[in-house]
Amino acid sequence: MAKKEKKAGNKDDKRQPPALSEKPIEKTAKQPPKAKINSAAERRKNRIDGIIKTVYPSVLGAAAGFACYYIGDALAPYPWHFVMLSIILVTFLIQKNTYNFLNIDANAFKTKDWFYVEFMVVDLWLVTWTLLLN
Repeated sequence: MAKKEKKAGNKDDKRQPPALSEKPIEKTAKQPPKAKINSAAERRKNRIDGIIKTVYPSVLGAAAGFACYYIGDALAPYPWHFVMLSIILVTFLIQKNTYNFLNIDANAFKTKDWFYVEFMVVDLWLVTWTLLLN
């Protein structure tokens, strides 16, 4: 006997989508667990260190802005980018040597930390100097 051909639209012809695996596919990469700080004293110290790491470069930047304003005649022959690089170098050396007096371990700073504090210096230097010049 000849086999009957299946007609289009027959229930057997409809294909089911392939079954999904039991585990859902994760679309985001797993983040490493953050180091937990257990004691309240450590959290308080980290918060105070963060405030110091923000305020100290800001004060240095504002002081550099005032210094550039008051010695502006001596800076006239130099281009502004030379002055900015000089400010970055001087404040970097100042911070590297004085953070230990503020009970902050400057040797533990990573590149990201140094970019953060130097950005604060340059930002406040430019804002202060610009406001004083106007």
